[in-house]
Amino acid sequence: MMLGAFCGARIGARLVLSRGQKLIRPMVVIVSAVMSAKLLWDVHGSALLAWMAAL
Repeated sequence: MMLGAFCGARIGARLVLSRGQKLIRPMVVIVSAVMSAKLLWDVHGSALLAWMAAL
């Protein structure tokens, strides 16, 4: 596990230094959107399923 974390950190650092803002900004937006969708699903998932079943 430590080896995976080390390799990921090295690859991530190289990508940031070589591609910078072009890579990081979309990645932050995508990760934030996915985390928001998961949070909404965790809180309101059963209500959404019930609503879709009623259609």
